[in-house]
Amino acid sequence: MKTYLSSILSLFIIFFVINHSTAQDLNQANNATSVSDKPFVDYKPVYKKWQKNYILDKIDYTKNRTIFHFRYVSHYEEGSATYYGPGESLAWFLKNDANPSEVFKMIEIKNIARNGKVEIPIVNTKKAVRLTTHNNDVFTCEVHFERLPNNVKVADFIEGIGAELKTNHFNCLDVEMKTFDSKELGSHQDMVENITVFQTQEGVTNNPIPELDIPEIHEPIVDERIEDEQKVDGIFAQRFLELTNELRTKGCHCGGRYFAPVPEVTWSDTVAYATKELVVNLWIKKGMTTDIGGKSTVERLSDVGIKTKKAYENMSYSFTEIEQAFRGWKLTPPQCKRMMDAQIKRIGAARKEKYWSMILIY
Repeated sequence: MKTYLSSILSLFIIFFVINHSTAQDLNQANNATSVSDKPFVDYKPVYKKWQKNYILDKIDYTKNRTIFHFRYVSHYEEGSATYYGPGESLAWFLKNDANPSEVFKMIEIKNIARNGKVEIPIVNTKKAVRLTTHNNDVFTCEVHFERLPNNVKVADFIEGIGAELKTNHFNCLDVEMKTFDSKELGSHQDMVENITVFQTQEGVTNNPIPELDIPEIHEPIVDERIEDEQKVDGIFAQRFLELTNELRTKGCHCGGRYFAPVPEVTWSDTVAYATKELVVNLWIKKGMTTDIGGKSTVERLSDVGIKTKKAYENMSYSFTEIEQAFRGWKLTPPQCKRMMDAQIKRIGAARKEKYWSMILIY
């Protein structure tokens, strides 16, 4: 009888320990899940690298992605910078330092820019794109991965499978993957100072980069719906830029007047942010105006670091496709003339449901 009771007691204790342990594991897993998608930015990335002419500006942790902001200074009078799309053998990937067999493939590259001007909004297919380079040209881009799980503490950012030891590749080794509560995330100003020091050391003295002019904002008071929408869709940007430059390079009739072909323009994410604010506000208020809180288009551009005395803003409502909205502007003489203005250098556009807007600046 004693043996029987002892066996029952032992089984009870084992059952309790197993369940208690399982409950703890579940609680830990739930806690990990609850913070794993919390958005934050690491403005002071910690890593090692082979060459001195490239850096990571910051690492952006969004709800679903981990984004490496990469910067490179060319020192070739005549050369090229090559970006490899997902699926290419030399595409960037991340490797878990603690478990080298665990790798994370790149999703896409966004906003490839030369000297602050976006030239390729997105690369998300298996292809390589090349840009010619000159001495002291500065190239920046965003390299997108899925949001890394919290158990990845250190990762290698590698250009090409098996290229970890190739010193001529854009590799960042032993990258510290921080968490939202890290004490070493730094600030926007830290990033600006790091970029300034880096570019000075590389001999860059006159590179106009919009993000360096954006003041750091502490806990801005904005409508959450606007904050959530302050993103630039790379596919949207690429298509909008294509339509604009197709119109400009072919020439067109605006009303009863013919406009000859004019130079192409470039896309600016910063301009897109300013006009995104407009369409989201229009969507919230169900109105049509370029004035937000008493601020004009030029004033809104100034808020994001763009100083210009001349800016146009085209608006429209009720369209569901980008081609429809663009065609509406093309068939409206005043808006068509703005798009054919030879002095326009940069554009940005945005939509929120049926509200559309496009800013064009000198």
